[in-house]
Amino acid sequence: MRKDHAMPGRLRLWGFSFLLLFLPFFGLVAPKSAGVIVPLSTIMVFSGWVVETKNLSLLRSKAWWVVLAVVCFAALGLVWAPDLEIALDRILKLIVFLPAGTVLVLIAAQSDNIGGDESRKLLLSGLGLGVLLLAWAVITAGPLSVLLPSDLHYLQGPSGENRGAVLLALLATAYLLAARGIIPTPWAWAGVLCVGTLLMFAASQTAFVAFLVWVAVWAAGSIYPALVRQFVVWGGALFILAQPFLVLAIEWMDPSRSFDIEVASVGARLDIWIAVAHKAMEAPLFGHGLEATRSITDWANEFRYFNGPNIPHPHNGILQIWIEFGLTGALAAAFTWVGLLTSLDQYRKEDQVALLSLASSLLVVVGISHGLWQSWWLWGAFGVVAVTLTQVRREGSSLATGH
Repeated sequence: MRKDHAMPGRLRLWGFSFLLLFLPFFGLVAPKSAGVIVPLSTIMVFSGWVVETKNLSLLRSKAWWVVLAVVCFAALGLVWAPDLEIALDRILKLIVFLPAGTVLVLIAAQSDNIGGDESRKLLLSGLGLGVLLLAWAVITAGPLSVLLPSDLHYLQGPSGENRGAVLLALLATAYLLAARGIIPTPWAWAGVLCVGTLLMFAASQTAFVAFLVWVAVWAAGSIYPALVRQFVVWGGALFILAQPFLVLAIEWMDPSRSFDIEVASVGARLDIWIAVAHKAMEAPLFGHGLEATRSITDWANEFRYFNGPNIPHPHNGILQIWIEFGLTGALAAAFTWVGLLTSLDQYRKEDQVALLSLASSLLVVVGISHGLWQSWWLWGAFGVVAVTLTQVRREGSSLATGH
């Protein structure tokens, strides 16, 4: 057993404990709180790691090539961005957020079982609080952000419990792995069913769709692991490359937009997606530059549900790649997706299905909801991945796997 795993430093353990406890539930009270919780955790975790190991071996990971590629694409997107000031502000944030989030994920990948059952209990406690808060939001149909002082605008945000519900859904993999380590598996799945039922009635349709995809991939992967892995890896890459054409196919099937889908903002999102897909096809190779949609107003189609013409972000991170970086960016994203998922060979077979389920639900959220570069979302995604990686085991690990 490696000393690093057996005796984690106190500061690193505190950092992960803070993340495991607060990330699952605090977003339901303060929608953008992941943008505070995850950075604070990262500072503690990284500081503890440096003090313990006294080296920066993490810098040799291949993951840094992905970070470098994203930053380079964003930098090139500055050249033809329609609003240089907005684009420059975004890339400066990316230069800070992406490396910091990557450090957290890399340390988490080398900190499996950190804290043992005590950390698992912290995670389950945080998730339990999240379920209770989500139940309250569903029953009262009221935003939980009223619990915060009115001057905390950044933490509140306009979307009620939607963002917190998405993070709760994405943490399903971490929950099930942690729960199965300390309680019988049937009871662990009962908890999953409880969360899914609440998400079905919650305000966030994105969270429920992501949860359904998670269940489907886990169930199918448990029976046909090799087939599901190929489907997720290559199907995900195809989903990225075909995104604008899939959206335009929807418009082709219903050009008059006669099907009434105003409910739950689906109609407004289709308005946005169709407009962005058309605009992306005007610059198919290299796109319109970083944060292009914030400045573009001459959209090709009339909006039926969305109150245009300003689109802060496309509510579809894959389309955002297409409109900002074109086919070049989409190819890079697809290669990155394939590379990251094929690297799962380092984990045990049973954990690979769990990680594929998380990857699938993450891709769904990216494809139907938040802006790709939103600060809270980047931090939230890094936090979810880091939490999950603390619950999986590498192939050949001698650590105890729980009950």
